[in-house]
Amino acid sequence: MNSKIIRLLSKAFVSSAVLLIFTITGVAQAPKFTSLYTNLKTDCRGAIKLKKGAENGEDIPLKCKGYGGYEINIGYSASSSQFSINRVGKSDEDVVTSTMQPLDYDLKRKVEWRFANGKPFAVIYRIDLTKGDSSDAIGMWSKENKTGEHLVIKGLKGFERIDFEVDAKAADANVKAREMADAAYAKKP
Repeated sequence: MNSKIIRLLSKAFVSSAVLLIFTITGVAQAPKFTSLYTNLKTDCRGAIKLKKGAENGEDIPLKCKGYGGYEINIGYSASSSQFSINRVGKSDEDVVTSTMQPLDYDLKRKVEWRFANGKPFAVIYRIDLTKGDSSDAIGMWSKENKTGEHLVIKGLKGFERIDFEVDAKAADANVKAREMADAAYAKKP
């Protein structure tokens, strides 16, 4: 073969090999982060069916839409609601997070689900903070006892290392919460 043809074929082979390497390593590029939301006011339903003739006014526990095999459960006591995120159908097992909040928590909050390449890995949600020394449970959630709000960032299964809080009143609190979740996702355990 002519040496010119051999050089051209060699260059073509090397170029193809380099392109292949970049294509393969491109698969390991930075993940694409996105969010979906659960609106606790509109994306929840009663967790149990009441029998005909059952008393109205009962606080029926709620099950709310989640992603990736998770759901949100909200139960009620005399003065608080119990908010938890766990695996679908396992309300007492595989709990990602659980917190007590005011009775009207489900009427005014959203939960942000963080995704990497289309798979959920963390949740971000807002909580009310109160004085820890409130003597009566009902008064605990009064405006006088409220000390602030935080955004809680919690990792789902496999990402338990994601466990942060951000002052919700800080400038760009939601952006900071997302950045914290995304940065922790990228770190190897």
